[in-house]
Amino acid sequence: MVVTEEIIRTTISEVYPNYLIKIILKELESQGVMGYKEDLFGEDAYIFANEDGSPYHARYDKSELLELLDHKMNEVISVIQKQEYFSPYSYSALFEVTGDWEDSLQKAIEDGIIQQTTDEEGIHHDIINKNISHSKPTHKRIGNLDVLKFSLHLVGYLPQEKDNRRDIVYPILCVFNKNTNMLEIRFEKVKGYISNLVDGFYIKKINQIKEKIESLLDIELLAINLSPIIKFIKEKLNESEENEVAVSAQAHEFHTGSKAILDSGNNDNMILPLIGNLKDILKNHDKLFNANTEGKQIRELLEEIILEAEYLSDHPWITLAWKNDVKSKVVKVKFLFNYQGQDFSVLQYYGNNADMEKMTYVTQFIFDNKQKFDNQTR
Repeated sequence: MVVTEEIIRTTISEVYPNYLIKIILKELESQGVMGYKEDLFGEDAYIFANEDGSPYHARYDKSELLELLDHKMNEVISVIQKQEYFSPYSYSALFEVTGDWEDSLQKAIEDGIIQQTTDEEGIHHDIINKNISHSKPTHKRIGNLDVLKFSLHLVGYLPQEKDNRRDIVYPILCVFNKNTNMLEIRFEKVKGYISNLVDGFYIKKINQIKEKIESLLDIELLAINLSPIIKFIKEKLNESEENEVAVSAQAHEFHTGSKAILDSGNNDNMILPLIGNLKDILKNHDKLFNANTEGKQIRELLEEIILEAEYLSDHPWITLAWKNDVKSKVVKVKFLFNYQGQDFSVLQYYGNNADMEKMTYVTQFIFDNKQKFDNQTR
């Protein structure tokens, strides 16, 4: 069915963070759909005003977006659905594509199996469905990316006796990159009162989307084993101090059965505790360790500790950080290898600064290093 005002209202109230609401309102304002001063906008614009006639101060908050929805429903829904293509998502999974997906995609669009969207079309509403297998995705071309969006209708129940049902729209993006021949499935975390109703909620959604895409485009999606690629990246980081990327956290499972988590936290230098400290000691006190036989033996013992922790232990997950002089703009991605026993890995993005462009950059970075790793192991 086409998305309704009631479902969008619940989604705004239950799901949308403040930064996203502000982005949507700013876009509606730039389009002249709404405004805060009557003399600056056309007659069709909705103007926010106080009942007592006092000057209205823009808040760009949830109450304004819900109020605007009452008066400009089509415009609000249209902007929201376009924004879903560019919003940051907390999670993604990468797959390698086998088959001619470009021709199949074009044919599916021509046959009406996939709904084409363009900026020139104006207002349109996505079709939402509770079942991925019956969904009709929309398509948007963004640069060298072909993006399919599945708009799912999810239902959850709050732990209260009355008015406990919540219906929301849940978008999942499938991003095809013709330069890398990879597919990235991007998705967001949902409230526990929804995801807890289904065992393995995210695993099922990824597998269902994967099966739907394979069926739609007559292709095969192969899970990319990220563990050796990330370890390859780690080794390259050790070769130079001038890197845009750093390991900011990692989990260790030692062969003795013990476990440990090392996290650099908010340190500007992103040096992992223990391992990073030991490396610094070895580097900064080279003369001391080479002064005599005992010093050299101590160096060897410390290097063995680092070797055991870095390369001989298992890493269920590793977090990489893309550096930035502005701390709030650092992009951190946690790589969860073989996610909950699956053959695919999941990337978890921290914060709200990983927009579409940055997520695509991270994916390209992974692809570039995958190419180098594959060439090395041939």
